[in-house]
Amino acid sequence: MSHVSVQSVTVLGATGSIGKSTLDVIARHPERYRVYALTAHTSKEALLDQCKAHSPRFAVLDD
Repeated sequence: MSHVSVQSVTVLGATGSIGKSTLDVIARHPERYRVYALTAHTSKEALLDQCKAHSPRFAVLDD
């Protein structure tokens, strides 16, 4: 049995389509990934919802 370490992931543009898809993959594989940080350009409410769902250590909004 091999040991798989959990990878910390920073998602740039988390509220965009690619960012949302990335977070979906991370959510389906909690044994492999955890969200370290999220960034968004202006989607404040969407970023807040993602923070509640994924509990990143950092979140950055460029508003």
